[in-house]
Amino acid sequence: MSKYYYLVAGLPEVKPDDSKLSLPLKEFRQTLIETLSQRDLALADLIFEKYEAQNWLTYLKNQDTYLNPIGRLQKTDFEEIVSFLKEDEDAKLKNVPSYFATFAHAFWDEKPLYETLSWDDQLMTLYYQHALSCQNRLVKSWFEFNLNIHNLLAANMCRKFGYDVQSAIIGDNQVANILRTTNVRDFGVTDFFEEADQVIRIAEMADWLERERRIDLLKWQWLDEHTVFDYFTMEVIAVYIIKLQLIERWLPLKKEAGEAVFKELIESLKKNVMLPEMA
Repeated sequence: MSKYYYLVAGLPEVKPDDSKLSLPLKEFRQTLIETLSQRDLALADLIFEKYEAQNWLTYLKNQDTYLNPIGRLQKTDFEEIVSFLKEDEDAKLKNVPSYFATFAHAFWDEKPLYETLSWDDQLMTLYYQHALSCQNRLVKSWFEFNLNIHNLLAANMCRKFGYDVQSAIIGDNQVANILRTTNVRDFGVTDFFEEADQVIRIAEMADWLERERRIDLLKWQWLDEHTVFDYFTMEVIAVYIIKLQLIERWLPLKKEAGEAVFKELIESLKKNVMLPEMA
């Protein structure tokens, strides 16, 4: 197991209420490329992959739209990938997740991979399937924890506003399968997701921004609790990446913006679409 003494020792301290990133994600990603072993870099790339996936869908919808610069793949890369896939339908892509090709062909042919889900949630489903195949126990547990939170919040939202839960739940783990069919008041997932009661209590808070904040604090607490005995390891670096992502999500978010996002969420639910958040 690789140890990264100098890298970890030199990382600036981060707190959930930081008003700016002490280490920009794009800059940190470049440092990791130059520092980590190939195996550990692949793990870091998996955590950053949400930006690649979001950019991929953005590009497929509109080739002229702005792409998040944190993503490793940018417009010229996507142009080459699209050209390659259209020349050879069975082409095997290198250096990108295999589900990118699967998703692109389904999108172009207008043949959904999951009938009840929006294109955003279909891609998110593929992303989580890929992430949950990770061999690192901590990172795999993190993705499942994040997936469970997303699905429980989505199920609660659907129940509250009377929308079809089938259009909101993603993934195929035990919690997701229960949430698709349960009518139990507490959703019946506590035995498989120990933080379920906390998530449900947070979901009932009136203030939208405060709910989001509490959920991210719950995630931060989980990260801390699961790395208590880790020192200078890839797990510490993985958690640091995720914490930077959590902070980064809040930097542009003001009350007015939060309320606007909430209104969009409700409108999207009416159209059987769930807003994806791959944090």
